[in-house]
Amino acid sequence: MASLNPSFCVKNLDYLFISKVRIKTIKYFVFNPDTPIHLRGLVRDLAEEINAIRRELNRLEEVGFVRSEARGNRKFFILNRNYVFLDELMGMIHKSFGVGGALLKDIGKLGEVKFIILTGSFTYFTAPNKDIIDLVVIGDVNIDTLTEIVGEAEKKLNREINYTVMKNSDFLLKKKRRDLFVMQLLLSKKILVAGSFEELVSWFIN
Repeated sequence: MASLNPSFCVKNLDYLFISKVRIKTIKYFVFNPDTPIHLRGLVRDLAEEINAIRRELNRLEEVGFVRSEARGNRKFFILNRNYVFLDELMGMIHKSFGVGGALLKDIGKLGEVKFIILTGSFTYFTAPNKDIIDLVVIGDVNIDTLTEIVGEAEKKLNREINYTVMKNSDFLLKKKRRDLFVMQLLLSKKILVAGSFEELVSWFIN
């Protein structure tokens, strides 16, 4: 799989959304889906001007991406999990930033990668769990490079990322045997960072 220009994914978001403050605001809620935050807290975390943040929060609440709730004299905002385009935005953000973005940008250094999959437990829930796999990489993978990329992402995200690597043949064998982990991976919510859903499904049904 060919390597992408390092700025390719972020540039796509810049062109689609125009407002960099909006991108940063959406990114915050995608990476912190269970964490309510008030206006000044978001201003502090994003290091942007308060009026710009207020405008984006109002717009994002209006379209339903976030919802708000009053706590005392403060208004807190949190990701709306029922937002109609949530899955699409989740995919765009995780392919542009975080461990998904980092792997996609350096995919040419990882070897012959067939699929990179972020599990729903990682993308839709913030609490780390050492017993749950966050990332699955399938192919003939350079483990040292993968470990380095994941390690850097862990530092930036301030959380541990549990990952597993499978060769194509191992994945196909587990699929054929209806291995529980592989079946759950194929049937549950996930973000496919690299590879095609059509091919993944064909592997599943054949």
